[in-house]
Amino acid sequence: MNRRPTQLGPTLRNIACWLMALAVTAFFFFPIYWMATSSLKSENDVATYPPLWSFTPSLHSYRQLFEEMNALDALLNSCLIVGMATCLAMIAGTLAAYAMARFDIKGKNFLAFEILSIRMLPPIVSVIPLFIIAKQLGIFDTPWLLIAAYTLSGLPFVVWVMRVFIQEIPQSIEEAALIDGCSRYQAFWRVTLPLLLPGLAATMVIVFMFAWNEFLLASILTSRDAKTLPVIAASAIKPKAISFGLASAAGVLMSLPVVVLVLMMQRYLVRGLTLGAVKG
Repeated sequence: MNRRPTQLGPTLRNIACWLMALAVTAFFFFPIYWMATSSLKSENDVATYPPLWSFTPSLHSYRQLFEEMNALDALLNSCLIVGMATCLAMIAGTLAAYAMARFDIKGKNFLAFEILSIRMLPPIVSVIPLFIIAKQLGIFDTPWLLIAAYTLSGLPFVVWVMRVFIQEIPQSIEEAALIDGCSRYQAFWRVTLPLLLPGLAATMVIVFMFAWNEFLLASILTSRDAKTLPVIAASAIKPKAISFGLASAAGVLMSLPVVVLVLMMQRYLVRGLTLGAVKG
């Protein structure tokens, strides 16, 4: 008598995989949930122990953030500074990476190492010279100073990462475009650049996040007019206490632009982060 094969084993494995995925998701999502809920609690509710799971939402922390700490100006400053610095770093870094990947430049390996050495330099070492130069040039506490600093900080990362992405694209594709009558610029713009979109998206998101969360340069090279969101968020730490509700509200405000950018680029991110990982 033939017995029908049981499907209990695969079913249990599927259930176990789903439960494990849910547990991992809940583990990583819980800090985000806690930050969001803490930003909606009053100061008394935030400090209550054991924690309150049911509470009346309050926007007091957000009102304090925008009305007393000028978070809107800091948000606009962050968007302007980080957006321009990311664009400049991506444009200059991608062109430099293309030149190093495609052209036979004398000493390009040494030049690439020199570019990387900028990234090796600790920010605390460069912040004092930048402060002195900014004072002498009269650009202290201006967005342009941070734009220049963030562009130089992100440029080495862009050059080295995009160089790898460009090398993964066969040069024969560009040579075919050149034979068909395209100039070098047209071959790059019409052939190579569309193939680089996943790598560009992944690199841009990483550079944006590094600059968006940067605190040291922003805290020392600004005073009032060019303050960014990380500097405002750090103001929640008082000499004798921490305003957890205010800090949580600042954390939510800082997280939103990054979340929006990742959602906009998600179709390219997985391809970009895994480009060149598997060959064969």
